[in-house]
Amino acid sequence: MKVLFSQHIARLQSIVQHALEVSRLDGLWIHAGSAKKNFLDDQYAPFKINPHFNYFFPDPSAEHSWLFLDGQNKPKIYFYAPEDYWHVMPNPPRSAFFADEFEWQILTDQQQITQYIQQPQHCAFIGEDESLAQSLGFTEINSKKVLNVLHFERSIKSEFEIECIYQAQLSALKGHQVAKDAFFAGKTEFEINLAYLAATQQSDNNVPYGNIIAINQNSAVLHYTQLDFKHPDIRQSFLIDAGTTCLGYASDITRTYAFDQQSEFAELVNQMDQFKLDIIDQLQVGFNYLSYHTQMHQWISQMIHQFELVKLPAEQIFEEGISRIFLPHGLGHQLGLQVHDVAGFQQNHRGTHKAPPEIYPSLRCTRELIEGMVVTIEPGFYFVDMLLAPWKNHPLSRFFNWDKINQLKSFGGIRSEDNIVMTSSGAVNLTAKAEKALGLKLK
Repeated sequence: MKVLFSQHIARLQSIVQHALEVSRLDGLWIHAGSAKKNFLDDQYAPFKINPHFNYFFPDPSAEHSWLFLDGQNKPKIYFYAPEDYWHVMPNPPRSAFFADEFEWQILTDQQQITQYIQQPQHCAFIGEDESLAQSLGFTEINSKKVLNVLHFERSIKSEFEIECIYQAQLSALKGHQVAKDAFFAGKTEFEINLAYLAATQQSDNNVPYGNIIAINQNSAVLHYTQLDFKHPDIRQSFLIDAGTTCLGYASDITRTYAFDQQSEFAELVNQMDQFKLDIIDQLQVGFNYLSYHTQMHQWISQMIHQFELVKLPAEQIFEEGISRIFLPHGLGHQLGLQVHDVAGFQQNHRGTHKAPPEIYPSLRCTRELIEGMVVTIEPGFYFVDMLLAPWKNHPLSRFFNWDKINQLKSFGGIRSEDNIVMTSSGAVNLTAKAEKALGLKLK
């Protein structure tokens, strides 16, 4: 990792140079951020680091710390490490593999940073606390020109970042295996979540996103995080969408299982798994992500016809928008320091924005695929009352196989998600690579 990080920080230095040149500034100050106090309380929400800080300094626990970069000299870390008997404070990672890439200054008091910030009016501030920036004399606060460059470049991952995301696959998949076993052993959603957290050595406070642990119809709620304590009367299906992090970089993996492997729902699951793998095989640099999203809807339209859920030709199912009832979200999203990583709509360093088309409002990426981009591929298929209801009074309602749809509603839905990185020769499936390394086959 040391060599990869050295290459990573060298690349970031050139990115900072570019950002400062286009904004005509001398330096960049990045504040790590601080935990937020709950309203009318003395308790704090779990700390989430500024992702731009984490981009340069791979320690997600460095609360109240600062970075200074000018793109030419060695980056400077002002690491906050006070003495405190109320809490365990982070130790400065001076022996970490990345430590030698920085000049170090330890802060024991937050106000000490004022001794080091000089001519703030000629520098940019990147961070959430704009009032803090103003009090320190910054005028270029979260400069759009600077952020446009940083966001666009964050969508192109270095080898160090790709390795971190791969390591996050390995740890998450161990948890997925334990969760799958727990479901088939008869555990509740709450118990399955505990098993996943234990296997991945996480708590609910530091998972990259809220774990989705859904049995039966609960999997039709796209971001279900309720966690039922009760055993279902009948065990039909299980959807798990859960990840881990490595040095702040996330994995985002989803699997769906049918309790009865001979059921028609199991056939639907297998078909969706295959659609995911088939679309990954097609991914190529230079092609727009939207085209693959559209391709997935055409395939799902064929599946709707094949399983006689709607007795219309697949072409008409697609053209009428019926596939969008069953797949209401996008094919996937950028992945990195944030689970839904930045620049999914940003087309260049200048910040040109390309919104998703009106018929696909939940699509999170309108970019052409480029080498080094890491995205998720996560087709889904759901039976959602809210989306089905308007079609019961539609002129095409008579073509819907409502009896069959109502039978399948108790299974909830299906999602199958892998994380891939684009290369000049196509997509490398990081999730499948990690499954093979672990000797797992989570299908």
